[in-house]
Amino acid sequence: MTPAPEPLVVVCAGGGGVGKTTTSAALALALARAGRSTLIVTIDPARRLAGAMGVPITDEVTRVSLDGAGDRLSALMPDPRRSLGTFVDGLFEDEPAARARLLGNRLYRGLSDAAAGVHELVAMNLVARASSRGAFEVVVIDTAPSRHAIDFVTYPSRLAALLGGRTVAWLAGLAERAAHAGTAEGASAPRGLFAWGTGHVERVVARVTGPNLVPDTASLFAELALVRERFVALTRRASELLLGPRSSYALVAAPTAAARDDVVYLAGRLHKLGRAPRVVVMNRSESRPAPWARALRGGRGVTAPMAEALELLEEERASRSSAADALTADLGARLPDAPIVRLPFVEAIAPDRIVAALADELATHLDALLAAPARRG
Repeated sequence: MTPAPEPLVVVCAGGGGVGKTTTSAALALALARAGRSTLIVTIDPARRLAGAMGVPITDEVTRVSLDGAGDRLSALMPDPRRSLGTFVDGLFEDEPAARARLLGNRLYRGLSDAAAGVHELVAMNLVARASSRGAFEVVVIDTAPSRHAIDFVTYPSRLAALLGGRTVAWLAGLAERAAHAGTAEGASAPRGLFAWGTGHVERVVARVTGPNLVPDTASLFAELALVRERFVALTRRASELLLGPRSSYALVAAPTAAARDDVVYLAGRLHKLGRAPRVVVMNRSESRPAPWARALRGGRGVTAPMAEALELLEEERASRSSAADALTADLGARLPDAPIVRLPFVEAIAPDRIVAALADELATHLDALLAAPARRG
């Protein structure tokens, strides 16, 4: 049986307030409408995706029923408070006793609450698991609104390198020696911790964990050693999805100087990874006169205050359009290889209506968004 091809991956990144989550949702909907089985994932801890799509989304793959999507659109929105537990459940599904020990481990609980990058890493491992089990043609990833949003793509490869080979088993043995020595010398005596070894790494582990957490350190690495191969396989797959030949990057902006600076910065981060943005999507940049405004302007019975309000609205529209024109020219000069897709300002209140309207606009740009990704040497 021929294995299913790897999914295309589109990573959407941008600064805050530019409509990145709405754009990601609209892109996913446009893809589903075009007949592609699509999974949209958010790693934004603010969890805006559920609001953008107008439906409840959980940290399990959930089918999303939006107009025209059929059964081709699914979503995954890992909850930072539960995502690590969800991942551990899958990772240790064949080792229930080890899972129970891990969940009771004080060091694990501390890591799950405080470690930088844990949520992003776990989310991408959940994506790797979902993509291996589901027949998704495209995965759209909505990143957190930050200049560091691109950094997460390197986490899986770095962790796979760390945990590959015999690293976890070595650390488990190292920590077990520490625990044995700590027990023998007395866990309350700091000098007893250093009696088990004189190597620099051993001293660092002891200093980091402290005398009371040495047994938990031993237990943590011992449990991880049981599922090391599965963990490394998922992590490597996540890395391939993010940095492989079928991944592309869309930078999302709005017609503001701050958004322009964020796009330029993120493009520079991609350049350091040997990549380039495939496209720049600029929201709220095509401000067409509203039909109702045109009708009112030419109609009878328009009072002076109404006419003044209409004039102010037209001035705002023209100003927004002028700013978008200037930003398009600026980004075109800075990023000549990334076409700029300009999306209109959508007059709607319901988030799902905005997503649907933008999906209509993006439908004509799917080929550009999903073409062979740009790379830099």
